[in-house]
Amino acid sequence: MIGRCCTHCGARFVSPRLVCPVCQQETQQLTQRIFPAMDDLPNAESAKPVAVTVVVPSYNSVATIRATLHSLMTQAFDETYEVIVVDSSSDETPAIISREFPQVRLIRRSSKTEPGTARNLAIAGASGALIACVDSDCIVETDWLSRMVAGLRAGHPIVGGSVQNGNPHGIVAWAGFFGEFREFIKAGEARQVRHLPTCNIAYHRSVFSQAGGFPTSFYPQEDLLFHWRLEQQGFPIWFDPDIQVKHTHRTEVRSYLRHQYRIGHAAARVLELTGQEGAFLARSPLLASLSLPLLPLVKFLRTLTHFRKLCPGILRRHWKALPLLLIGLYLWGIGFVAGAWADPLRDVFKEPLDSISAEET
Repeated sequence: MIGRCCTHCGARFVSPRLVCPVCQQETQQLTQRIFPAMDDLPNAESAKPVAVTVVVPSYNSVATIRATLHSLMTQAFDETYEVIVVDSSSDETPAIISREFPQVRLIRRSSKTEPGTARNLAIAGASGALIACVDSDCIVETDWLSRMVAGLRAGHPIVGGSVQNGNPHGIVAWAGFFGEFREFIKAGEARQVRHLPTCNIAYHRSVFSQAGGFPTSFYPQEDLLFHWRLEQQGFPIWFDPDIQVKHTHRTEVRSYLRHQYRIGHAAARVLELTGQEGAFLARSPLLASLSLPLLPLVKFLRTLTHFRKLCPGILRRHWKALPLLLIGLYLWGIGFVAGAWADPLRDVFKEPLDSISAEET
């Protein structure tokens, strides 16, 4: 691959995993357009004094929102905290929140709002100096907040934890768990990592003032792109496996497969921008297409190897989910190829995104 022409600008580069100088400059310009500015956040010290703001994006969460909010409102945490839910549901979710959890601050959106945008809106109006994120289909452990805060106050600007399967009796749920959370299981010692999912993570508020908010056009990989941005800004991420959440996964095959396709499509777009491992495929649609038969098999074998090394018992107990996992990975691969063939990001993001407003809608 030495001397290969860049598929973006025609310049030659040494390795398919390196970004040519022209594209590197373009990437720096794109990041200014993709990450919304949040440098006008209100001073947490002058707002209502709470230690932590918990941010929960929500869309059609009627089946899970009660358990999520109950786990948040029953924390073994002695300091004050607030919970903000940004909801754009068309079901009964907002009514449940208003009726059963009046202490929760609800920000309603009239149209479907992606999680990145929802988190940005909540953070813009947050009162806490620390921001903890969890999803509306997760249940947190009772010591969740206390462990998060302890990690942040120990000097880590970003702290997150492990993810467990919250509906462990379904094959589809296990296929989703194996495919999405293999790197975030409760195993090993606390350590520095490059990425953690936003269903179980917390940040110092200053992170957003310096790096901007979550990107709003890369769902469901907006957290992966955001954490790449934080790495570029010099913010390390600390992973403590003892900070645990239970994540409720999709249980319908069609929904699971659609989600895998979306993940693959967004992954290609993220790699196109960041130049991380696999970027040479995302930046070359023809190579991505040719790799389709093999790429899902590679991911499948990596997943098996990872679980065999750290949690072999899970594979033995839930081996029936593995064929569906492989099928899902092929849908991921099809999405990845589609993302590689999509319009270049430099054409999609021609103008900078607006700053985030803290106003409720």
